[in-house]
Amino acid sequence: MINSNCDRMKKIVIAGGGLAGIAAGISLLENMPGADVSIYNMGHHPGGRAASWRDLKGFNIDHGFHALFASYHHMRRMLKRAGFSEKNVFVSNKYIDYFYEESKEDIFSMTPNLKSFYPSYPFSMYRKMVSFGIKNSKTFYHDEDIEKYDDICYTAWAVEHGFPKELTSMRWFRFSQDALFNWPYEVSAYITIKGMRAMGKSNFFFINGNYGENIIKPLTDYFEKLGGKIFLRKKIVEVIHDGQKTTGIKIGDPDGKLYEFNMMPWKDVVSVVPESIQEINNIDSLILAVPIDCFKELNQEDDFFWNGFKSVENLRTVASLSYQVWTKEPVMPRGCITINGLDEPMGTVADYKSVVDEYRNNPEIGSALEWVGQETSFEDKTDEELKEIIFNAFMKVPGAKDPRKAGIINESFNRNKAHYDRYLLTDPGTVKFRPRTKTHFKNLFLAGDWIRHNVEMPCMEGAVQSGINAANETMNYFS
Repeated sequence: MINSNCDRMKKIVIAGGGLAGIAAGISLLENMPGADVSIYNMGHHPGGRAASWRDLKGFNIDHGFHALFASYHHMRRMLKRAGFSEKNVFVSNKYIDYFYEESKEDIFSMTPNLKSFYPSYPFSMYRKMVSFGIKNSKTFYHDEDIEKYDDICYTAWAVEHGFPKELTSMRWFRFSQDALFNWPYEVSAYITIKGMRAMGKSNFFFINGNYGENIIKPLTDYFEKLGGKIFLRKKIVEVIHDGQKTTGIKIGDPDGKLYEFNMMPWKDVVSVVPESIQEINNIDSLILAVPIDCFKELNQEDDFFWNGFKSVENLRTVASLSYQVWTKEPVMPRGCITINGLDEPMGTVADYKSVVDEYRNNPEIGSALEWVGQETSFEDKTDEELKEIIFNAFMKVPGAKDPRKAGIINESFNRNKAHYDRYLLTDPGTVKFRPRTKTHFKNLFLAGDWIRHNVEMPCMEGAVQSGINAANETMNYFS
């Protein structure tokens, strides 16, 4: 812990109020009590892509479906230090995963011999999977030199290492791409193997409530209790530097005429009100924890700045989709909370009716549905056309009922096109282009799920770990 009076007065600015920025701020103040740490967040709500809020009717609105895995150790420990209790908030999925296989026209359980309403996949399939896993267990869980597999897609790598080619057409196998918003692109074999190491056979949890209220608010409250400050609706537009160190930033207010409180999404690059731009100077360290496409907007005419970040030009992102629908009557097949393997563009749907108390205890709500996916190959479709595709895909599932006939109470359709909302693509051959925490500026550090970190997958745990890494590098710089 750094305790000297000199270090206690360090002025540290964090641009970006997602989980990476929040984790960096908390870690800094836990180890540098008294430091001047401020987070500047572009949106109305902290939390980034994990943020959620309530609309004018009081319904929970999300960027998309979130799964909080049991193996998110850094995130869970940070929540615990913030005084958060998992009891009654974390709802286990009990390792139950259901997949719709269109070729079989049925729902299947990924858990053998599970007592459910639906059949398990054939035992012969599990035997082949186990055989493949045993044969490659050293690679999956022990080999250190696995980054060499980044240049090959996981499907090709798996087949090359003994995975039955006929199984790659199964919807559960395709889920390795869907889960990372990579459909229809292939996923890097390295990223997939790293994900297996990070997640293993980890159970995941639903959140009994609203992510913003139940997960993000305890963290931001803790950050402020430690002495940190959070400023909302402040967008970084430039990094000020002297060629060796950053000395300040320029920030501005997003144009409110283009974005009324949660009524409409920002489009593409978020413009700021020119007369609102101000400089924050005399900073001792800067952590940039903004999404990659927002990062690319900075200092565009500054060759010295970008000479150190040229590789990020090779990184692509994808616009994710989410669609929330609340109905009067239940519509999900019997016993299902989530179903994967639906037709694109939204391959997964969840029903929070039995998960979230405010829905479970409300007899007027039959289902609280959320679809998630991404819009590649569907960019030219209107919202209404996409909804029709989504409903038709859902109606193929045995036991599913038409939400439109069940009485739609409320809905929220989100096309996350804006730069701050897009997800990193983990396609083969791109890991080498992802930057690390330290930069060519002595006191500038990067954080975010697109930065190199131990998990490597773009996920909440990866964002938290990158934030902690940025805090550690900042403290190393001061020491």
